[in-house]
Amino acid sequence: MFAATVAVAGAGMGFAAPPAAAPAPAAQAAVSAPAPEFGVEDGGPGVFRVNWSAWNPDAPMALFVADKPDAPAAERVKLADHAIHSAVVGLPDFPGRPYFYVQPAKGEGRWLAQRLLPLEGGRNFRDLGGYRTSDGHSVRWGKVYRSGSMAGLMPADFEYLGRLGIRSVCDFRTAGERKSEPNKWVEAARIDYYTRDYEMSGGDLAKLFSGKITGEQARASMADMYRTLPYEQAPAYREMFRKMTAGELPLAFNCSAGKDRAGLAAALVLTALGVPRETVFADYALTDQYLRSALERDKGGNQMLSKLPKEIAEPLLAADPLYIRAAFDEMTRRDGSPEAYLRNVVGLNEQDQAGLRRALVE
Repeated sequence: MFAATVAVAGAGMGFAAPPAAAPAPAAQAAVSAPAPEFGVEDGGPGVFRVNWSAWNPDAPMALFVADKPDAPAAERVKLADHAIHSAVVGLPDFPGRPYFYVQPAKGEGRWLAQRLLPLEGGRNFRDLGGYRTSDGHSVRWGKVYRSGSMAGLMPADFEYLGRLGIRSVCDFRTAGERKSEPNKWVEAARIDYYTRDYEMSGGDLAKLFSGKITGEQARASMADMYRTLPYEQAPAYREMFRKMTAGELPLAFNCSAGKDRAGLAAALVLTALGVPRETVFADYALTDQYLRSALERDKGGNQMLSKLPKEIAEPLLAADPLYIRAAFDEMTRRDGSPEAYLRNVVGLNEQDQAGLRRALVE
């Protein structure tokens, strides 16, 4: 049994595990930042801020935790009763990744988890779960992950990821990128690993690194590159969807930064699952929040960009909505819609899409 401490916005706390010592001062300071309206934030070692204020904000909720998503009721551990808005949970020795279940007095509850995985050497490695679909369902947690390069993963990260049961990794990088930053985890874990050898040809990116253009020209060139991505990466996206429809889940996919090739892949997955456009684009934009700190840590990953003028580097690093919209607009221009692109170019027929939704939407 693991230890737990819970502080809630409401009364009637209940514990199914013995209370642990209060979090260390550093952890308490970390959780003083404002919580998100809906989700789970890292509040320091073993501390989590769980917030559901955007969903039934004034209703008292029971809060549970489990070590896997969609765990049956018998496997959930109750942390609190009559919690309102949010809770700060201390789980200093929880065995694995915690998934939180928020249960109203009537009706179905909802699962919550950290979107960004707490990996020592991760680069923008995050879960695509939890997003609401247009028909009111939710994408399952712990089934599909998006990431940047996994070359920086540490032994502790190997252990953490091993508990997630990931079966397949699709790496969208070129052979040169993989040679420069090899993925040692997939080899050590003996995970199915898809790669393909190709040369990047989308947009004339070489001139972006010359520093002889303006920031606006760099931004426009990035948008042009995004218009080529759906078709340039079609073979990789086709294989990724094939693996998912074949049940090779959980699955992770990545590129170098986890922003462009992986960013569009994530947008296509969420689109196939019926997630509204504004949510799809919001997930893309989260890279602005998660990528930069990882690149600052991975000095080698930011070496080329560090030599560029700031006004040129910024458009290259940004998860600018203009970029993802350019890709979606190009799919609409060529195929009629991104959904039609998925059918015509990726080969995701109605039967495949229905199976994908059964597997990935709750």
